[in-house]
Amino acid sequence: MKVFNAEPWNDEWTTESAYNRLNDILISPNFIGVYYEKDNEIKAAVFGNCEHWFEGMHYDLKEMFVSTELQGRGIGSKLLKYLEERLKKLGVITILLFTSKENRTSYFYEKSGFSELEDMTMMAKDI
Repeated sequence: MKVFNAEPWNDEWTTESAYNRLNDILISPNFIGVYYEKDNEIKAAVFGNCEHWFEGMHYDLKEMFVSTELQGRGIGSKLLKYLEERLKKLGVITILLFTSKENRTSYFYEKSGFSELEDMTMMAKDI
C-alpha cells in the first residue's frame, strides 16, 4: 500500500482493497510469486500467473513493488532475474506486463530487457 499510494502512482489503496487485490492474484490458476524479506517484513515482491497461448506459456506479471526506502538498490532487478530463471524451468517463453509510460517504472522494465509492443496497446473506457 505504501508504495502504490505514493509517487508516481498516487493510488488510494486501503488494507481491505489491497488484501482483495492480492488474494485475487494469489488464487488465480498457475500463480507464481517471489518476494524479498528483511527483518521479518516483505519489502519487495513480484506476483502473477502463467497462461497458455498457442505458441507457448506466458507469464502475466500482475504486480511488482520494492519498498520506497529500498528502491534503487538492485532488489527489483534481482527479483526479476530470479523469477525469469524460475519461469524458464517451467517452459515459460514470455513475460507480459502493463505499466505507465515514461516514468521510472517503465524505465526500470526497459533496463531489465522489456520492450514496448508495437502491435498492442492497453485501452480503457469509463462507463
